[in-house]
Amino acid sequence: MSTMKLSRLKEIREDHDETQQNIANILQVKRGTYASWECGSDIIPLKKLFQFANHYNASIDYILNLSNNNIKIASNTNLDINIISRNLREIRHNQKISQCKIAENIGINQSTWWAYEKGKTLITTLNLMTLCKRFNYSMDWILNRNS
Repeated sequence: MSTMKLSRLKEIREDHDETQQNIANILQVKRGTYASWECGSDIIPLKKLFQFANHYNASIDYILNLSNNNIKIASNTNLDINIISRNLREIRHNQKISQCKIAENIGINQSTWWAYEKGKTLITTLNLMTLCKRFNYSMDWILNRNS
């Protein structure tokens, strides 16, 4: 399994004088689980990343080092798989490529992309991050988080 170093999880948490246990409680996970995300030994699930970002009004793009712009985003929305799937389709159409080609570009199979695009499965954090990097899209935009 690939991992990602998310030092900004720790930076943001510490900037708000919160302990790992405090944020683990907010995210409803064990402290060790949260710590594994912070140190990069495991990948934070998209739903928990969304909760973390909303708790701190932080940009997901900033948290994941997709941007150095630490804009405040006050998102009162929930993670909506239908909006996400619509935005994934829009990205593919804007790129003028097939499901097979976009899947190949982010290292997954076409049936997995199809499930993301149809709203059958929530895209993983790692696949979404790869998509954003490869095609230069904002994760906050894809997840319908507006500044």
